[in-house]
Amino acid sequence: MATIKATCPMCGDVDLTPRQVRVQVVEALEESHSRRTYAFGCPLCHEDVEKPADAEVVRLLTSAGVHVDRIAVPAEAREEHHGGPIGYDDLLDLVLWLETHDAIAEDMALSHGR
Repeated sequence: MATIKATCPMCGDVDLTPRQVRVQVVEALEESHSRRTYAFGCPLCHEDVEKPADAEVVRLLTSAGVHVDRIAVPAEAREEHHGGPIGYDDLLDLVLWLETHDAIAEDMALSHGR
């Protein structure tokens, strides 16, 4: 079994097994925007340590037997957005607008089986 050397900010260098290390890759549309980290619980001080990892570190840890959790970013998060976030006043305006447009309310009622 491979031994992985990592550095705890409190204890310094520690030896870990592949089962003690977790790798997480949040996959973005462009590879350069992906977020990669590795984490471990220090066997000496028992603190959780998380550090950034580049593609090479992920490759090395994977080759040592560490499991990689890959998280795909949903397409909605990749969409281009314009303007600021929706606020309370925007929601209130929508509710007031919907109260005066009965056709939409009827369509919604029909689609919900009412």
